[in-house]
Order: sequence, then C-alpha cells, then structure tokens
Amino acid sequence: MRRTTLIFNIWLTLLFLVSGTGCVTVKLANDAGKKATGVSLQEPKKHFARDSRADVDAAWKNSKNGNVISYISDCGDPSDPSLDQIISGVVSGLGEMKTVEDTTPIIQDREARRVLVTGKVDGVPTEIDLLTYKRNHCIYILTLVGVKKTFADDRPTFNKFIDGFRAP
Repeated sequence: MRRTTLIFNIWLTLLFLVSGTGCVTVKLANDAGKKATGVSLQEPKKHFARDSRADVDAAWKNSKNGNVISYISDCGDPSDPSLDQIISGVVSGLGEMKTVEDTTPIIQDREARRVLVTGKVDGVPTEIDLLTYKRNHCIYILTLVGVKKTFADDRPTFNKFIDGFRAP
C-alpha cells in the first residue's frame, strides 16, 4: 500500500503542475520499486510523441491536446496491493470523481481492472482511463489521462496501446 500511495502522490502533484498550462498528464513514480524487463508494446501513433520521464517506464504525449498515455511497472512489491487498492490510490485525488465504467477484463490470462473516471483537477474537467493487472510478481498500470474536452479523441489509440502491450 505504501507504493500505491507514493504513486498517487507523485501523479497528483504532476496533474496540478500541468493543469495550469492546459495539459494534463500522468506521472507515476518508480523510485521505490523495480521496473519490469522484457515488456513489448506498440507505441501510440498519430500526434503522440515519446515523452521521456525517469519516473514512468514510458510515456507518450499528444502534441495537439496534451493528453498522455503511459505505463508503469513495479516488480516485487512486498505489500502486494490488490487491484482495488491500486485503482483507489490512483483516482482518489480527483475532485468530484465519478466512475463511468468499471470492468474486469482478462489480460494475458490474468484478471485485470479497467476503470474510466471523470473528475476535476484544479477545476479542470479531467478523465482517466486506467488498466491495471499483475503478472509474474509485477504490477502494471496503463493510463490515458486528459482533459475531458479532447479525451474521447485518444481512447481508440489507448485501446490499441493496450492490445499491443505484453508483459513478460
């Protein structure tokens, strides 16, 4: 649970910092954990460019609207938080949060949790599409974070990203 709280606190801090510039992004820390190796993925296309950040495994920012697709892995966390705890930790800081979708898809033969939530960050309407699952002692969190106005434009790209993501 310590790891989930750290992830949330850093993520929320970044949201506050970038919301004033018209962009919303996600920033999840990886300083306390070990990143997964051997992940394969298909990078997002169409207006998305790699956004190098030391605190996530990888991130891509849409140059037209500031929305961000990212993923983080955390391997060997001794607290072993549940998927519910991970989701709660990541989305609990949104003001006026509402869950729009909540599903339990099977990803790589593992039960996952995928939620779509809306809320506000500093009064800015924000949406988060988040998928989390565990595989081989690692936690994976894939996210699309953006402003409500343009969020739906990038969901098809995020769905393709999820389809092309493979954890070892």
